[in-house]
Amino acid sequence: MYNQKHHSFDRFYNHKFGFHINGPHQGAFEAVFRLKPRIVKTLDFSVEVLKRMKQEIPDLFIIGRLFVHPQDFGQLSGNTAEVARQRGVDMAEKILREEVNRHQHNGKPLIDAWESLNETFPEWSDDNTHKLFNEYQVAFGQKIRAAGFEPIAFNFGQGNGNGPQWLKFYAGTLETYNYLGFHEYDWPTLDRLHNVGLNGPVEMQNRVPGGEGRGNDGMWRCLRYRRVMNNGIRQAYNDKHIVIITECGMTQAVWGGQALDIGPWAKEMTVAADIKGGTVPSPIPVEDYWRSLQWYNSELMKDDYVMGACLFVTGATGKAEWETFEHLGPIMDRIAAFQQEIQLDPNITTPVPSMDMSSAQPAVVQGSSQPPQAQPAAAVSAGNIPQAEPAVMASSPAAPAPTSSWTYSLSYGSGLPLLVGDIGVKDETITIIKPNGMVDRPKSGSKGEYGLGGFEAYASDRGVYEIQFLGQSFKIEMGGQFTRLNFSRQANPSSVQVQVSLRDGRTNYRRGEKVFMQIAVTNVSQEAVPFGILGLLGDGGQFQTSWDNGLIKVGETFRHEDGMSFDTAGAHTLQLSICFAKKDECTDGQHDSSWVRFEPKLPFTVE
Repeated sequence: MYNQKHHSFDRFYNHKFGFHINGPHQGAFEAVFRLKPRIVKTLDFSVEVLKRMKQEIPDLFIIGRLFVHPQDFGQLSGNTAEVARQRGVDMAEKILREEVNRHQHNGKPLIDAWESLNETFPEWSDDNTHKLFNEYQVAFGQKIRAAGFEPIAFNFGQGNGNGPQWLKFYAGTLETYNYLGFHEYDWPTLDRLHNVGLNGPVEMQNRVPGGEGRGNDGMWRCLRYRRVMNNGIRQAYNDKHIVIITECGMTQAVWGGQALDIGPWAKEMTVAADIKGGTVPSPIPVEDYWRSLQWYNSELMKDDYVMGACLFVTGATGKAEWETFEHLGPIMDRIAAFQQEIQLDPNITTPVPSMDMSSAQPAVVQGSSQPPQAQPAAAVSAGNIPQAEPAVMASSPAAPAPTSSWTYSLSYGSGLPLLVGDIGVKDETITIIKPNGMVDRPKSGSKGEYGLGGFEAYASDRGVYEIQFLGQSFKIEMGGQFTRLNFSRQANPSSVQVQVSLRDGRTNYRRGEKVFMQIAVTNVSQEAVPFGILGLLGDGGQFQTSWDNGLIKVGETFRHEDGMSFDTAGAHTLQLSICFAKKDECTDGQHDSSWVRFEPKLPFTVE
């Protein structure tokens, strides 16, 4: 729901809406203090106002954008890499000279992140333009980061963004930046083009990993960030990047041509009359626009790598047409009534979708002596799903399930006398009692180079070391040399209760259409249940990983939805399979008995 990797929030809401403030506007400032949003983007750098924001909302993430003219990158680049880099440095230095950057609150800058150029050019620009902008962004980002701020990359206009293209031309940008900015608009509803794509003809060439498997998967305007990120970026960089929708809303301008850049409250309809679906009575009814925003938020909440979406505009200043986009008033009141604080579950994250949506690998039968013949595909899309009526309940113990079992492997190496290892779980305190009675308490996951639950401690003394974590205690003889300990925990399958069903109760599908399974796995034991891989198993032996490195807390239910496509007509089945060992042990053939297939197989027909 919220990724805390680069910025930690103290509170979380049931929505991800933030504000886009064009200039000094008392109403906008009052809305910030009233709703305490998670994110604010501002083109106004009033020092005292920003200080008060940080005082009243210490965890607020503030983005600055300095308006410059022209915004056209071609006019700034000089058409050489050297000049492009210099222009990037020039822009950064221009920003850093702003008075606001001389002020701090609690030792931190008032503004957390800075954008550079805004909506520079479309994605279909020539290759050299993209290469030059990469040079510009890298130079800008390095200068901004060196000054203690985060840079935000791209911020192209709506409908622009291409994952493979970014991987090809923007490797330097993707390495340098943690935050990627997107603009997302549509008209006359936020989900219009998305639904057109989902309900249109099948276009396999336009589908992307993590899509719904219908039509061309949609996500062409609003949700474009998902199309871009899931089409190569997240597969290559995993969870490095956080997405920020630095502008969002509705504008007639998405239709191009004679359509003006005016928002939902405009009385004038400028979309050409012969454009089907674009001409509607104006202004848009407030309740209709609110429903659009609720849909958009429901999608944003599914992706933990999205920090928030800045509503354009909150506090209209400058051009008269900005008033037609104003979110103060009825929309702000609806957000205030809707807003609730929620508790963050750090164990539920958005998995990285597989690049090969049609690949299929065999899995292991419960208790079989044969390990997997190939590694399962990488994770596919996930999101919160409604509670489904279960088709089956598997393993329902009347009493608490047996506890999990632990083993460890020990190896030695050269170098410093360190004790390093991996317990397979993040954010757990590990107590290490040394032979001399001294105690270290490293945090699991603090040394990621050793694994998901990696840790490290100095261990120069010879003798017995006692390692304690998660109610376990191990006494291990060590000789004052580099020692590596890898702990492996395997939960008892009886620790979980499984409910599965086909989405909407459907039992008939077309060839190539995804068959979606709704999954609920409840921990009915007295300890947290980890699993390495959870996925779908088809009747032909094909396997698709849906989630990996999961942890289900005591009494909690892991909910997920995933789909698999079938190209052969006839009767088929789909089944849930879970590996209760660590992920790397599941995929390399170790602990083959840890794979469990949960009955029953859900039947359906492909025509």
